[in-house]
Amino acid sequence: MNRPAPPRRIVLDGGLVLVVQRVPGARALSLGAWTRTGSRDERPGEEGLCHFLEHMLFRGTRRRDAHAISLDIERAGGSIDAFTTRDTMCVHAQVLAEDAELAFDLVGDMLTGSTFDAESVAIERRVVLEEIHDAEDAPDDFVHEVFGRALFGAHPCGRSILGTRRRVASFSRDDVRRFARRVLRAGNVVVAACGDVDARRLRALCARHVALPPGRPRPVRAVAPPARPPRRRHVRRDLAQQHLVVGTRAPARDDPRRHALAVLVTALGGGMSSRLFRRVRDELGLAYSVYTWTDATRDTGAMAAHLAVSPSQATHALEATLSEFDAVRRGDLSDEEIDAAREQVRGRALLGLETTTSRMMRLARDELVFGRPVPEREFVAALERVRRDDVTALARELLRPEALCVASLGPAPPRVSRSAGRSGGSRRTSGRSRRRRSPSRCA
Repeated sequence: MNRPAPPRRIVLDGGLVLVVQRVPGARALSLGAWTRTGSRDERPGEEGLCHFLEHMLFRGTRRRDAHAISLDIERAGGSIDAFTTRDTMCVHAQVLAEDAELAFDLVGDMLTGSTFDAESVAIERRVVLEEIHDAEDAPDDFVHEVFGRALFGAHPCGRSILGTRRRVASFSRDDVRRFARRVLRAGNVVVAACGDVDARRLRALCARHVALPPGRPRPVRAVAPPARPPRRRHVRRDLAQQHLVVGTRAPARDDPRRHALAVLVTALGGGMSSRLFRRVRDELGLAYSVYTWTDATRDTGAMAAHLAVSPSQATHALEATLSEFDAVRRGDLSDEEIDAAREQVRGRALLGLETTTSRMMRLARDELVFGRPVPEREFVAALERVRRDDVTALARELLRPEALCVASLGPAPPRVSRSAGRSGGSRRTSGRSRRRRSPSRCA
């Protein structure tokens, strides 16, 4: 691919926003339609309905049945998929640039022409119920659901995106149609496209094929998270490994401290050179898998570490993790560690823009969060301004022992003493040379 052109933001009739970027020489065109509504915007009684709507968009339109949707895209060598988060639902497709109209026609048909017939709703209810069963049978996934409920309580971010079995079993055709009419409106949708296609043509294709009714839904009243989450939540399972998640609430997705948070999370558990990997796996041999993650929504977020360990070692592993948290909170991260983490964040972000799909997703998320495309140089400059004091100040705020929440899945809850995480178990001195390895988590 040659150097991409600057992104363009276009507002169409009805309020739909189209964000495009031309990448000369790219064979693929990536297209995504994103709603400004996610699972957190569901009303009481609708829990899981946003994700259910995502499924129903593939069940057939006035022009295509479910088989024709997949056949049309696949015989062109393309692909189509979708996902739901707490803040958005997305349908995305990839085709050859020469088949751009097919992608817009297909995605637009799904958004504007889906029939939501009763028979398809009944079939898809069973499919989603199986998806819920599958998630509950995957301990490394389900423990994060347990953690979310503990961390956010009654807040919408504490609910499962999939919904509950009871709620999903009750969804009717009228429920889906009513939710779709509310959500699939021009002012509530962002369309992003990236590939070697002229912006004027993309605008014409979007106007022709994604003709959604004007307007946007009324915002759902915000629910404040509980002031202090419970410290522990355990779900008993007869497993060979104990799954642990320990973490805290974190800044929202547009918070100015988001770059410092990325550096903090990376230094703690972002790869094989991170603190937790070296301590819990390399030095103590307690876990095969240990890593940190962060997730942010429009008004809150979370950061946490996940470990999978032998049940007999759960307490030891958790105490080691809390000690690393406390050492970082007290300022034990060296300038060298901060520099390495900052460069890792920068490199991964820029490497992630090597495909038209990743660029399309970046365009859409920038629009949803900031209302404009964010240039790469602006992101890099903000990241380079992050200093050790910024990361330490954020760690001091987030990693306070009283703010931490622990979720566990396994035979028995880990036992952690009151002093764990307060004694500063790190045995490193600032400025000491570090080993550098591949960021892969599976050596």
